[in-house]
Amino acid sequence: MTRIGFIGIGQMGRWMSEHLLSAGYPLTVFDANPEAATEVIKKGAIAASCVQDLAERSEVVITMLPNSAAVEAVAEGEAGLFQSMKPGGMIIDMSSSYSLSTQRLAKKAVEAGLTMIDAPVSGGVKGAKAGNLTIMVGGSDADFARALPILQCMGKTINLVGETGAGHALKAINNYLSATSMYATAEAMILCKKLGLHLNTALETINQSSGQSFSTHYKFPTFVTTRQFNSGFSLELLQKDVRMVNSIARDQKIPLLLGGLVEQIYEMALHSLPGHPDHTEIAAFLERMTNITLSEGDS
Repeated sequence: MTRIGFIGIGQMGRWMSEHLLSAGYPLTVFDANPEAATEVIKKGAIAASCVQDLAERSEVVITMLPNSAAVEAVAEGEAGLFQSMKPGGMIIDMSSSYSLSTQRLAKKAVEAGLTMIDAPVSGGVKGAKAGNLTIMVGGSDADFARALPILQCMGKTINLVGETGAGHALKAINNYLSATSMYATAEAMILCKKLGLHLNTALETINQSSGQSFSTHYKFPTFVTTRQFNSGFSLELLQKDVRMVNSIARDQKIPLLLGGLVEQIYEMALHSLPGHPDHTEIAAFLERMTNITLSEGDS
């Protein structure tokens, strides 16, 4: 079977790489934090000593990293993927990267005799663990066909959405909608609480009405009213995606009036909340501002 390398064994990458192992793929893994890959290695993955080591062992390399800068570093850096992979290899960037950076890297990959496509995901840690992520692929029909059997190990809904870079653009747009919905739901629930409405009943009713969203169906009852705030996706990463969408819109000369406001709101929350807040803590940001707590069972 195809020898796969996986770079970035974080909260999602761990489960995604384990699904590849379960499917029988020979897997080599690398993470800047060696301890992150411990569980995957116990289950049979080979630990690479560096990016070059992983690249030399792999026909296909998957990157699951925080941003474009990290992907650029492992691809273009000294003894990186472009220098170390054998011609004919494929790089699948499943990170949340900037589409223009992805397009530039894809051109450099061709110069190195490689193919690079983007395949960012939606579904969070829960989806990664269950193997039912939504995967948005940017690339040619032929590249999509080559990558599909690998992607099917990690995702359920896998769509080719356009040329290289299109997947990352759509992922950012999806997260912009998610951020907007999450904040709007937080405002609405704060107002419900102020008016003395029962939050759980309000959410149940909205979920049978036109105001429903993934935030009302899943995020609020799972992470906010239960006070868990542990979706596994940080507020910083979501704010980055909103900022990315605004940058894409400016590049394309498309007005995104609400986008600028949403970016500023998440930026304020990021600087106001302690530590490294989960993105669902945008609700906690509003709680601080209003002195109202959205606890489960409260009215």
